[in-house]
Amino acid sequence: MASDPQQRAAAQRAAAQRAAAQRAAAPRSGAARAAAVQRAATPSTRQTTSAAGGPAGPRSPATRSDTGDFERLMQRNTVDARALERSARRRRNPIVGKIALGLAVVSAAVDASAFAVFMGGDTTFAFGICFVVVFLTLIAAVLGFIAAVGSFGRWYGAAAVVLAFFANPVILIVLLVVVAPEALSGT
Repeated sequence: MASDPQQRAAAQRAAAQRAAAQRAAAPRSGAARAAAVQRAATPSTRQTTSAAGGPAGPRSPATRSDTGDFERLMQRNTVDARALERSARRRRNPIVGKIALGLAVVSAAVDASAFAVFMGGDTTFAFGICFVVVFLTLIAAVLGFIAAVGSFGRWYGAAAVVLAFFANPVILIVLLVVVAPEALSGT
């Protein structure tokens, strides 16, 4: 017996056609019976073709992976429940979201230290730290967005975007000017 599911299905169809032809040919004359048996014994003239236009048959693993899901389902005329279970079980690795969240937390801590240095009076060093934090928060926000959209740790990525937004020194200064302008006036 053939090991390929398509070959097994074709062999089963051919056997069913031969059996039906033999049952239908019993009351016929000898010539009609011979023609019916010969028709049932020959393979069907309809040949399935692949997407490339060649005959469908056993394929190499590289070609089989190129076949789309819809075409594969149409060729096999069934749904492989095991493949659906495997794809449902497979989860994407959330490492990108975790890295983005960690980077956002680090940038928030460095930003807090930059503001502490600024309050201590060393403005030049504080501004230098703030420039570094701006780029750290941008990287964290971009990685968080990629993680949230690409499902590489959606919740980690979303939290990283929000934290990176509020840890950005430019956003903090704008919020400080809008909410409490008297804090910056020094009077």
